[in-house]
Amino acid sequence: MLRQIPLAMMLYWAAGAEAGCPPVRIGYIDQDRPPYWLGSGAEVPDPAGVGVDYLRVTAAATIPCPVQFVRMPTTRLKVALQAGEVDYLPIEERPDLPPEVVLPRDRNGALDRSRALHTSIIVLVRAADQLPNDTITPRYFQGKVMGIPYGAPYADALREAGIRVDDGGRDLERNIGKLKLKRVDGVALTVGQLNDMDQSIAERYGNEVVRLRVPLFSSNIWLATNPAYYAAHKEQVEAVWTWMATHQAELSGIMAKYSRK
Repeated sequence: MLRQIPLAMMLYWAAGAEAGCPPVRIGYIDQDRPPYWLGSGAEVPDPAGVGVDYLRVTAAATIPCPVQFVRMPTTRLKVALQAGEVDYLPIEERPDLPPEVVLPRDRNGALDRSRALHTSIIVLVRAADQLPNDTITPRYFQGKVMGIPYGAPYADALREAGIRVDDGGRDLERNIGKLKLKRVDGVALTVGQLNDMDQSIAERYGNEVVRLRVPLFSSNIWLATNPAYYAAHKEQVEAVWTWMATHQAELSGIMAKYSRK
């Protein structure tokens, strides 16, 4: 359950807004990836999803200005961050992280994974295939076709592991459709905890689709910013990163709220 935002923080936030504090813009994908990002298109729905709610709690604890969420296509988001059209953007770890994006660094200048949200890449398969519970997912899918969301950062890693990739599906619904039609052998997606999507998948697809117990691999997500915003708001940005690193448990409470819907 979401914790109440302290009254002092609410008053501080309101005072900042009255003083002309400009909105802080957080960009995220315009795709439906339940339970993290709900709905499609530019509009932010209500409820908006676990990811948006978590970022709202993060912002309320660390950012004194109003926060505006901006939905864009995956290919547009990083360009928008670099151009200053958005101030923050969730970015999943990948080998080719753009140099124009600012992420938390440790004292040696390396990426600080202790200040990332730790994630796993899980795989959904057809229940009718009756794969054993102990299937070693990365090994099993070598030479097979994996459906992934368009723009997913782990596409190259899957190809390098010998897995054929179909990344033409815009969202989960389209990829599950391909799975049912046997156009792909599995569907990969990112989760915080391995069982985060179990209830959502069961509600949408009944007994047709199941999650393999062993994930493909683990990864990380940071809330990135751009050099200009970091230079102007360094203390705020560092506070955001530190708060996220020490409050990952908030995600479980928010997830539980959505599970009760």
